Amino acid sequence: MVHHEPSRAGRTDEQGFSLIEIMIVLVLIGLVSSMAVPVSSYLLQQSKADSASVFASTALDSARDQAVAQRRNIVLTFMMPNRLRLDRQDINTVGVVTGTTALATYTLEAGQEFMLFPGQQDTPDGFGAGDSIAFSGTGPFMFTSDGSLVDSNGDISNGTIFLANPEQPDTARAITVFGVTGLTRTWKWRGLKWME
Repeated sequence: MVHHEPSRAGRTDEQGFSLIEIMIVLVLIGLVSSMAVPVSSYLLQQSKADSASVFASTALDSARDQAVAQRRNIVLTFMMPNRLRLDRQDINTVGVVTGTTALATYTLEAGQEFMLFPGQQDTPDGFGAGDSIAFSGTGPFMFTSDGSLVDSNGDISNGTIFLANPEQPDTARAITVFGVTGLTRTWKWRGLKWME
């Protein structure tokens, strides 16, 4: 009995890929990659804008907390285009303001600035649009020892801070401050309206 090996020409289970198969896979990878770059770029911009909004909100919350903890007014100074300074009002033994002590300066990250794009309306809280820093009353504005936000006359002040990257309208964010409690709320611009 003669045993024959199957011919290699008739085998279909050979390992490897043809040049055409490799080319097709490379083209598909290229197509998927080219679609992913704009999506990734957009998500990165949104993430940076969210981060800057959280950073600014945290700075405001810190000012409020320090005012309560230190039993002193903490003055907010907005320095355009992208910085917020906190100063503590110093008082003497009879309660007269004698000056201020610098506590911290915060700089917005990721190219965000205090700004409001033309055509953007106010947030649903309705504390006033028209300017990137919109507070009721007369500045300077400060958090008090009970946590409220007041103006220079001591009147409760509600306000909104608008921020965005100047070259990217979809990075617009807003932070509203409720004067009575000093609590903040953040908003995202969604092309036609603000959303929480």
